[in-house]
Amino acid sequence: MLNDVFMSLAMVTEKAEKDIISRPPVIRNKDHLLNLKLLLHAYGIIGNIECFTAFFCFFYYLMDQRLPFYSIVFQFQNFYKKNSQFTQDQLNVMVFTGQSVYYCSMCLMQFFNFFTTRTRHTSFFKHNPFYGKGQNLYVFISMAASAGTQLIVTQVHWFNRVFSTGPVPVKYVMPTLGFGLAWFITDELRKLYIRKFPRSFLARIAW
Repeated sequence: MLNDVFMSLAMVTEKAEKDIISRPPVIRNKDHLLNLKLLLHAYGIIGNIECFTAFFCFFYYLMDQRLPFYSIVFQFQNFYKKNSQFTQDQLNVMVFTGQSVYYCSMCLMQFFNFFTTRTRHTSFFKHNPFYGKGQNLYVFISMAASAGTQLIVTQVHWFNRVFSTGPVPVKYVMPTLGFGLAWFITDELRKLYIRKFPRSFLARIAW
């Protein structure tokens, strides 16, 4: 929640897109901030991409510790029995670190999510946070605060003990950059298609 708060506050400071005047006006009795299009976009698409990415990094770490995939998935109370070649303390450390890898991967994907959802139709390159009318330097402050929170939660021993976290080896979070970049490019192509074909099916279901 703390990580999302920083990014949400940065989103509040975003400037309007260039095509905002050309859109139909909001009808107070009909239009809502939360609708099926937004739910589909946020949970049906982005949510699943972020979840898959975080789980990919989670399993990447655990399997690299010589824990077979079948000994992790749906094991629950059998987890320690299935991996009896390790002590319970060793497995606990692996799980705590794996949870932290998942957490850091999810937070990193939120950066990509922010850059794709800060505009609905306009390309990132025409409404970027670095300069011009779309400039928003608060984005980078919020990203630094989010990254700092991740470091505190995963690196400080007190937080490790209280929240069952562990220090995160950077290499296990790196796949997130690939998945995030792929999503960013895909969404840029989606926005391009919507701008070119505003009456298409994809445009009608776009939030």
